[in-house]
Amino acid sequence: MLYSICYVSTLSNTLEDNELKELFDFCSSKNISKGITGVLLHNSGNFLQYFEGDEVRIKELYYSKIKKDTRHKNIITLFEKTIDVQYFTGYEAGFTSIIGENQTRSLRSYLNLLNYLDSAEMEALSKTVNSFLSAG
Repeated sequence: MLYSICYVSTLSNTLEDNELKELFDFCSSKNISKGITGVLLHNSGNFLQYFEGDEVRIKELYYSKIKKDTRHKNIITLFEKTIDVQYFTGYEAGFTSIIGENQTRSLRSYLNLLNYLDSAEMEALSKTVNSFLSAG
């Protein structure tokens, strides 16, 4: 069964740009190898992550790794639910981490295309991500 989780959190300590890039690269490579797709965003010391894939893997990642990771705090689950399809399989090898303005524009364009799927989940995700990208 396919499953998705979306959460926000706050960095525990300041990370330099190179440390953020290393974190993003590590998450991307690990997730893609496990068939997990999604997006990880950073804005003004806050993270927003949406990820999707096999339910067992998604829950294991979230509850055994992400929620125990001391690099961030104040983790708030925005939603978690079963899904019919993985929305991010067609986006930049299935997982992306946003750092710069070019990636932000690219993600917004991709989300606009996904809105044509007429899915309540995609609409909610698109609004959440665009709101986060506009913050800060």
